Amino acid sequence: MAASLVELADAASVDRAAHALFGSSLDTRPAVSHSFAAWRAKREQPLTTIRINEHSPKSDLDFLALHIARARADAIIITGKILHDEPELSFDLRADPRWGDALQDWRERRWGLWEPPWLLILTARGELDFDHPVFHGWVKPLVFTSDATASRKLAAAPCPVVADEAPDIRRAVRHLQVARQSECVSIESGPSTARALYERPKAVKELLLSVYLEPSLDERAQGAPLITLPEVRGMFRSETSAAHRERGQHWSFHRLRR
Repeated sequence: MAASLVELADAASVDRAAHALFGSSLDTRPAVSHSFAAWRAKREQPLTTIRINEHSPKSDLDFLALHIARARADAIIITGKILHDEPELSFDLRADPRWGDALQDWRERRWGLWEPPWLLILTARGELDFDHPVFHGWVKPLVFTSDATASRKLAAAPCPVVADEAPDIRRAVRHLQVARQSECVSIESGPSTARALYERPKAVKELLLSVYLEPSLDERAQGAPLITLPEVRGMFRSETSAAHRERGQHWSFHRLRR
């Protein structure tokens, strides 16, 4: 089953894969969608962040779910820390040869999106490696930082730099919505940064949650424990989900909406 989901031929096959992954069709583009992967060893235990490194579990389905979220977005938000931790990070919609041009086709035909998305990089320190692949790939990079960092460290940046008097993720989202006309913003920043979007007034309209369900996870791939799945469900009005077994490992994929 897992293998067939990632073998995509066209836009229609992406619709079918998304429905099979999340238990419902991705038929809307929420203003703010958050993609997040976590580990839950037991039902009553809190979700724990998964650090993306050589020790983290590999899932073609989670990889596809993330790229589906990217494919319908006008803009994506990450942090400078993510660039540091993931030196090979790429946002290419053809990242898996089994997809071919299907995700790009879905982006264009399903949503009428012909331009690449903005990639907003939220950074306080401004210590960015401009040789990183994201500055030379498909997305349109944009740095969002403080006035001081912009003037002292990013004057020679090879992409637009937005200097803000009090930069945070809420102001970054607002910038994308107002100044860049982004109707759908996909959040890929870590939970510590994204948490502010769940405070009142809640900005996140949809959560695409991938949960690794195996009883153990290498300590080197374990991040911070967060909240339980029932607590997450309490933040949203509706949920669809599906469970999948991949390479002998169990995952569940949840779509929660307000």
